[in-house]
Amino acid sequence: MSQETVFDFVKDPTKENFLKSRELIITNPGYDPYSDDLEIMEKLFENKEYDKLNYYVTINVLLSPRAHFIKYFSLKQVGNTKAAESIMFICHNILSCIEKTGDGTLQNPYIVTRVSDEKDFLQLHLRKEYTQQRLMEYEDKYLDVLTLEDGSEIYFDITVPYERIAFSLKKRNEETRE
Repeated sequence: MSQETVFDFVKDPTKENFLKSRELIITNPGYDPYSDDLEIMEKLFENKEYDKLNYYVTINVLLSPRAHFIKYFSLKQVGNTKAAESIMFICHNILSCIEKTGDGTLQNPYIVTRVSDEKDFLQLHLRKEYTQQRLMEYEDKYLDVLTLEDGSEIYFDITVPYERIAFSLKKRNEETRE
């Protein structure tokens, strides 16, 4: 799978194209929605290891708004403004496409690839904060319900990431034993 294939939705940011890109991610054997990739990227930024960060790519962060946001600042630090603007464009398209997957209601929740995408979507796109998060089952789906500061609720479909928890834990345990 090439990055170009995953990023086809950037050229034509429709819900369908975004969900096709997401499907390429979630069906990849290396997909781990609870990976520590974002923490690694944040640490590389803190340590000013911009070159390592700018080339850091895993299947788990290709559709992560936060990963692209971190890379944006890293590219700015090394003076690569053109690449930084491209990365920010991708970040905005990811956020815009998440919004196109639903309306945040119980019946039509937003669809995310990583649970961390929820916070990114709220902060970077809607400019909102949440005060509480809870998990619920609804019509054979797992939903995260985020209560906002004004008391309203936004729903995210996390069925795929949630179902990958067991897989992720098994993979980490195997890596720890090696």
